Amino acid sequence: MCPAFLFAFICWISKMKINFPCDFAVMIGMTTQAQVSETELKVRIEKALNEKGLKKLITNLEKELNGEHTFLPHDVEAKIREEIVNAGVAVSQYGGWYRCIAAYLLLPRFEELLAIKSMSEEKNVAPIVQKLRNEALRESLSTFGLEVPARYARTSNSTGRTYVRLSREQKQQIVENFLDALPTFEALQDVLGTLPKNTNLTVKQIRTLVKRYLSIANRLQSVAAHE
Repeated sequence: MCPAFLFAFICWISKMKINFPCDFAVMIGMTTQAQVSETELKVRIEKALNEKGLKKLITNLEKELNGEHTFLPHDVEAKIREEIVNAGVAVSQYGGWYRCIAAYLLLPRFEELLAIKSMSEEKNVAPIVQKLRNEALRESLSTFGLEVPARYARTSNSTGRTYVRLSREQKQQIVENFLDALPTFEALQDVLGTLPKNTNLTVKQIRTLVKRYLSIANRLQSVAAHE
């Protein structure tokens, strides 16, 4: 591990506990797009797009942005496109709009992502990369007054997988909607009880589904009763 990388990695770890002065923070990748000139923005976007270590991360984010369920509103996308154009980035040369926008959104944690990605051969850095990615998205889009779904994303230290943290109200709504179907499944159970055990595959699958649903419903009702 080279000294330069070790310094960058220590900086990232330290930032989790210490608020550094603004000038030092900029040195380690905390610069936001709103704080840089168009020339510097061009340099940073192109550098991100040319970094092999970020290729997969940018590609995955590009797919999210260009998908049917993109988290990026059209008006915010238009503003980001305008900034990229004003900066003079050759969009077609770098794979199109959504690839350039993906690089733009990752800039607040660009240097840190590079430092962590260089560790990929030594250890599993997926949880750290995911955390930095979500922080970059939050910081980039907060300048447009936008709260993105990524702010709910957390990473399990044990598995490296992300999960969604829902509010109490959201959980309650999901449970209520789930239990709305309880009468239907109870009626299905009564009907299935009148059928012979040796039935076709479809009926067996329905029987399994009803059993699982009622088991989950019972647990949810039990939890609700103790709250």
